[in-house]
Amino acid sequence: MSRERRRGGSPPRGGNRANPGRLAAARALLASEEGRFVDEELARRAPESGPDRGLAWFLALGTLRRRGHVDAALRPHLKQPLASLDAPVRVVLRMAAFEKLFGRAGDHAVVDQAVELTRALKAGRASGLVNAVLRKVEMPTELSRADALDHPSWLVARWDKRYGTEATEAWCAANAEEPPLVLVARDEPEKLAEALTALGLTVRPARAGGRDVPGALRVEGHTGTIETLPGYDDGAFWVQDASATATADLVGATAGMRVLDTCAAPGGKTLRLLSQGAEVVATDREARRLPRLRDSLRRTGMRAEVDVHDWVVAPREGQFDAVIVDAPCTGLGTIRRSPEIRWSRVFRDVLAASTKQLAILANAATNVKPGGVLVYAVCSSEPEEGRILVKRFLADHAEFTVETELDTAPPEDDEDGFYAVRMVRA
Repeated sequence: MSRERRRGGSPPRGGNRANPGRLAAARALLASEEGRFVDEELARRAPESGPDRGLAWFLALGTLRRRGHVDAALRPHLKQPLASLDAPVRVVLRMAAFEKLFGRAGDHAVVDQAVELTRALKAGRASGLVNAVLRKVEMPTELSRADALDHPSWLVARWDKRYGTEATEAWCAANAEEPPLVLVARDEPEKLAEALTALGLTVRPARAGGRDVPGALRVEGHTGTIETLPGYDDGAFWVQDASATATADLVGATAGMRVLDTCAAPGGKTLRLLSQGAEVVATDREARRLPRLRDSLRRTGMRAEVDVHDWVVAPREGQFDAVIVDAPCTGLGTIRRSPEIRWSRVFRDVLAASTKQLAILANAATNVKPGGVLVYAVCSSEPEEGRILVKRFLADHAEFTVETELDTAPPEDDEDGFYAVRMVRA
């Protein structure tokens, strides 16, 4: 957090108005409470440039990453639970408490801006409460274990039981940090690495599951947008987590292989398979998620058949050499990348996700030709979505056998927490 402490943001213009960076962060946090991804909201709402853009990202992501500390600091000064407050008031209190505890701006400025934010979000009637509470907030001296780890207690308990307390604490600590930037080269990764190194960036092979991922590069030191990197306009690379790349590699794609990517958006696995010579049909149940995939195909100069299909409902016509199912899941293995996920999930979400995942996998399996490959993956740490679900599937589909498993939870290198398995049909 030391680097972030230098961010205070520019003063609001025209008197008592909310700073644009803080206002963008608050609105992004409100959107995340409604189920949207905070990084996507920040990309859309934050000022286009300048210190206020950095402030927006710092405040929104930091509030989510340190919410255990933040809530513990707020509770003694509230007569009602945080959850019972109106959403704008709750968001302003959390964000301002985070800035007061972990930011650099002076306490008076933080409190004053919190009051202005409350008014800007049309919750001005609570400005007195916000002012009174925030003036008393200080770093808590006593924390529950879950609050100290900034993760919900139900998830900490499950991870403790499965991985042990030391590994759980290490993973929670990693989730408080910025995720690494991993670029996957379309081809010629050495050439891409040379171009990036020439800019003064640190480049090394990205790792997942204890191994280097071929063609995947971890890049350190880049502070601008991805679009400014050499090779972007030429489609020389795309951004993809190391575990996701390693999952696509379980297909074992070769030139001319026909592969069905069932839950393809945003498209990284499709691009990886195409770069290995496969012919790919890419589908997703939500049409709104496909433009990004089509844009990536155009930028990289690769082609795939792209279509909308709901795999919960039914299979698709045709037989394929390989089918990959990167199923919709709770995303609990990607908390470092999407910090809002830890607070928006409860255990029943894990069970609900597994019901849909099993239906998707069963339908997709019918499109695997005899002797073909079926890859199933989730970016979740929870076995009900991963290993246990695969056992349930195999109990009803004896024609499939497991060849390879990939389990990167808890992560040890550059990767997110994934579970993936390669199965072969008799």
